[in-house]
Amino acid sequence: MKMTNQIALSLLFLTSFSISVSQGLTQIKQVEGIYLGRVEGGYSFCCKTAPGIEEIVVFDEILSVILEKYPLHMDEHVGGNFMISFVENVILKNSGSEEISTVIRLQKLMPGQHPQE
Repeated sequence: MKMTNQIALSLLFLTSFSISVSQGLTQIKQVEGIYLGRVEGGYSFCCKTAPGIEEIVVFDEILSVILEKYPLHMDEHVGGNFMISFVENVILKNSGSEEISTVIRLQKLMPGQHPQE
């Protein structure tokens, strides 16, 4: 009986440790980007990833409260300049792992406006 309790406590410790480690790795990242439209499975933005470097970034998910404020399925937002805050999470599957990027904040920037550093 004593060995069973030790095993249970060890499993509980390992589970709580792995949860706290995985939660600690989630960082909120920010990029400035121009909305290009919906693509299969995501939302496409042309983002400035470094000075003078732009690349197309597709975000997998956007929080529903953001989509209520900025209905990105409508063409009126294509070409809009946004400050995008997002998190990346790794989902483990039987076939391997998949990285999911979720927009958690979207701020529309006016023409000529740049985010405050």
